[in-house]
Amino acid sequence: MDQMENVMQEMNEHKQQGESRTETPGRAAGPGVGAAETGGAANTGKAAETAGAAETAGAAGTPERESTGAAEAAGRAGAAGVTDAGRASEAAGASQAGSCNASQAGAPKPGGSRFPTFGDLLAMLGIAFVAQILVGVLGRFVLVAMGYGGDASTLTQDVVGKIMAVLYFVSMCVTLGGVLYYRHVRGGRGRWARFSIRGLNPTLLLWAFVLIFAVGVVLEPLLRLLPEVSLEVGRGLWTMVSLIVLAPVFEELLCRGVVLGSLRERYGVTVAWLVSSLFFGVLHLQPVQVVSATVVGLVLGYVCLATDSLWPSMLLHALNNAAAYLLMILFVTPGENTSTLLIDLVQNHTLYGVIYGAAVILSALSGWMMVRTLRRMKEAEKNPAEA
Repeated sequence: MDQMENVMQEMNEHKQQGESRTETPGRAAGPGVGAAETGGAANTGKAAETAGAAETAGAAGTPERESTGAAEAAGRAGAAGVTDAGRASEAAGASQAGSCNASQAGAPKPGGSRFPTFGDLLAMLGIAFVAQILVGVLGRFVLVAMGYGGDASTLTQDVVGKIMAVLYFVSMCVTLGGVLYYRHVRGGRGRWARFSIRGLNPTLLLWAFVLIFAVGVVLEPLLRLLPEVSLEVGRGLWTMVSLIVLAPVFEELLCRGVVLGSLRERYGVTVAWLVSSLFFGVLHLQPVQVVSATVVGLVLGYVCLATDSLWPSMLLHALNNAAAYLLMILFVTPGENTSTLLIDLVQNHTLYGVIYGAAVILSALSGWMMVRTLRRMKEAEKNPAEA
């Protein structure tokens, strides 16, 4: 017990001494220790204040960080929303553009060339007719200057053939040049004449030549009802040059080149095939030739489209004109309007009936084949990627 009391007494003494030192640190511990303790206390106080300020700033900064994070998250969400909205807008725009393009397939592009319109076709026919009239009048003056008085009946067939060849050459040069210039002024662009060696398919040419003969036979009952052709082209070498060389070249360049090519560019193969054939028929003026040339133009136009070349149609045109010239030489007397129709040349009606029936069947099957092929061409033009 005595020991415990002594220990408690010593602890009280030590406690009292510590309190007195705290109250008078400078006097109790000396100037150096007091300054050090004061500096330490000051530093400790400052450190405590700094730590407190830091904690206060940290405490105050925590909501700011949360606010900033929320703002950044909102910004990211907004940006993502804008991006998604932009993508959706672009997708909608692309969809609308696709729909617009699909709805306007086959229509002329805005600001693009509208050549050829129906008026353009009439204008080109007008150019051809005016050229023929002007050159015909010029030919009359030439005959008068030569002392024939403008009367071709007094000329020999060879001279007539030579004059007709020259006049035809000049008139078709003027026609083709005028049509090409008109096409340029109207904004027609692109190639207007296509030539390819691969188009020279003998089987195709033989089939087309036989088909031209067949459709000619089928049309004979109608052709007999129309006014007879009154056309003097002469005989001899120059007539052959005019019919077999000049006519195929110029007429194919004009009808299957400029007209069919331009129509195909804007309206497609079917319209180009039909309208260019009608243009070719009307170009011949006389009713019998208008009908027969239109049907022949369908065959020539198909061959041109099938081969994508003017060589086959020119060669086929030349063969057809050569056959017509041969019939004229064999059965037509100069100055007379003798018919060269098969119905008038074949006296056996049974034989003609058989020929006519075969011609009808061949024409029908060939027509169906041509329409089917042109339909495939049309689908290939609409879907070039699948072709």
